[in-house]
Amino acid sequence: MDPKLHTKWVLANALGTSSGFVAALQAGMFVQFGFDMDLHWQFEQFDNNLRFAVADVVVLSVLGTVLGGVQALQLRTRSVRISSWIIATATGFGLMAAVSLPLTAVGVWGRIPGPVEPIVTLVGGGTVAGFLQRRALHRQGIEPRSWLALWITGLVASLVPIAALLALLESLGVSVSWAAESFITGLLLGGVAAWISGKALLVSLPE
Repeated sequence: MDPKLHTKWVLANALGTSSGFVAALQAGMFVQFGFDMDLHWQFEQFDNNLRFAVADVVVLSVLGTVLGGVQALQLRTRSVRISSWIIATATGFGLMAAVSLPLTAVGVWGRIPGPVEPIVTLVGGGTVAGFLQRRALHRQGIEPRSWLALWITGLVASLVPIAALLALLESLGVSVSWAAESFITGLLLGGVAAWISGKALLVSLPE
């Protein structure tokens, strides 16, 4: 396999996850706060109401759609049904609402110190999306045998460099905004997961 193809896949996943996560959070804030920009990125001001629930579903769906779309750009020359891939990715992340909404209702979600919610969202959503992507490929007769296990392994393994980098920035006294922290988290998570699992997926896809 061409090493450049793997590199492109890693970069696509890193940028797709990071930019998708930031864009998704911003979309959710527009649902919650509209154009009152002073309230954007003020997570402690979220309340437990229907608008927050809608914002949560929007966030997750946008994240999955952006990531799935960026991935699909890299798969467009392969025998992969692009629409099925994007739908699977968006649905996988959207299903994380089943976790976040109950925790929101009891006043836990959105109030945990540190990047806990972003990590749970990305790792959990990425795992579920991976299962659905694997199912979509199976329906096309494509069987990337070890890819899903390596993808999930990569998602979990990415937590090490994420924690190390954020701890380093904190020790240096560098203040990181929510937007920057979300971007960094998505960048490392998507990049590491794709680096570990990418070859197993790409070699299984017919030209």
